[in-house]
Amino acid sequence: MSHLSTLIASLGRDDPDFSVGRRPGGGRSSAVLALVSETDNDIILTRRPLSLRHHAGQVALPGGRAEEADDTIVDTALREAREEVGLDRGLVTVRGVLPTAHVAASQSDVTTVVATWGGEGAVGVVDPAEVALVQRVRLADLANPAARATTRHPSGYRGPAFVLPDLFVWGFTAHVLESLLDRGGWSRPWDRERVVEIPEGYLGARRLPEGTTPDDIP
Repeated sequence: MSHLSTLIASLGRDDPDFSVGRRPGGGRSSAVLALVSETDNDIILTRRPLSLRHHAGQVALPGGRAEEADDTIVDTALREAREEVGLDRGLVTVRGVLPTAHVAASQSDVTTVVATWGGEGAVGVVDPAEVALVQRVRLADLANPAARATTRHPSGYRGPAFVLPDLFVWGFTAHVLESLLDRGGWSRPWDRERVVEIPEGYLGARRLPEGTTPDDIP
């Protein structure tokens, strides 16, 4: 069975370790799209502009808050992907979702919609006010032990990170990527004692909302 098939087969399975810190409930309903190509097994990542109120400069999956016009949380993820990176939803096959997680920085309950596509469609920045960069990264490259690390936020939060030549991924997105690697069998042993600081341009906000704990996902 391929890594991608293993990932798809895992969807719907409970994952009690995924939603660290506070459990979802009471946050704004939101969704992101984890879109994996069936050819190269790459995933679409975006980088937020430094001017945003929440998650400034951070690497993210396409996504955002649910709107009244969205029939389901899947519709939210696909609509946001169209608005942010120009994705044609007709090219996408939705496979399932990951457990919803609470993201402290935006006070959101976020559901990750996992989908696949042939990878032949064009994607890029649609609105520079929302997205500064769109990049496709192979999951096998994310699984490279040299790219893996633990990071810490000034608030006290510690969590997984991915150190790439031109991107630094941490926070909620890193938790999602780690779950995808584990579920699909891409994961390889890495140095969990390696701790790296979050680069200034990726920090987002130094102070999280009052009441958050070091275990909450920023």
